[in-house]
Amino acid sequence: MTIDTPSFQIYQQAFTAYIRDSLKQQHPKGVPKKRMGVYKELVFNNLFESVSACFPVAQEVLGKRGWLALVRRFLREHAANSPLFRQIPEEFVSYLSQLSLIEANLLPPYLASLCHYECVELQVSSMTDVAEPEVKKINPSGDLLARRTAFTPSMRLLNYDYAVHTISAKHKPKNKVNTYILVYRNTEHTVKFVELNLVTYSLIELMRNQTYTAEQALTIIANERSQPYLESLVPFSLEILNDLREQGIILGTYY
Repeated sequence: MTIDTPSFQIYQQAFTAYIRDSLKQQHPKGVPKKRMGVYKELVFNNLFESVSACFPVAQEVLGKRGWLALVRRFLREHAANSPLFRQIPEEFVSYLSQLSLIEANLLPPYLASLCHYECVELQVSSMTDVAEPEVKKINPSGDLLARRTAFTPSMRLLNYDYAVHTISAKHKPKNKVNTYILVYRNTEHTVKFVELNLVTYSLIELMRNQTYTAEQALTIIANERSQPYLESLVPFSLEILNDLREQGIILGTYY
């Protein structure tokens, strides 16, 4: 036994299908073409403005015509997992990560990474600060080697196959290069980017995700290489950690 789809749902499906792809979908019955055209343009223009505002570099790299075509494909093909308008940038990044056009070399192979990088800037700018009860657990002048480190909650660690922070309309990379970037928001609420080397990236990742102290994390990193390496690694890493504390990326250590 089957349940027939209510007529209003059939109408809604036809209506939205036409808005997504007016070239291949039938015009919904009962709606004047001129009015349907207004709906179609409103939806696309709102989407286009939202996406374009979040990905200015990607837009420059593709050019006006290429960017317009990509956003139209996004509207036509992507089934969003969220109804929230503010999450459109994340949906766009998700769409690009699965897009076969990139695999077919019809779009730049670094495009998904570039857009993810640009989307992170938007996310970091709106992250919440440390809550007052949590601040009381942090010692701003704590021992960065021996105590567990307290990072700003606005920090994000990124790892890409391309140097996304150097991409522009005039610089489009042809070769892959492992790139490690730290993104955070400073006390003036300005989003900043710091390029890291592999050791520093690994150190921060262990300290943040595995809750190791810097000393413990450095020992793990040194064991992956050679024991004498630890002797030179500690003072070098302590200098970096102190610099991160001065920048506000490290808030201190937990008591």
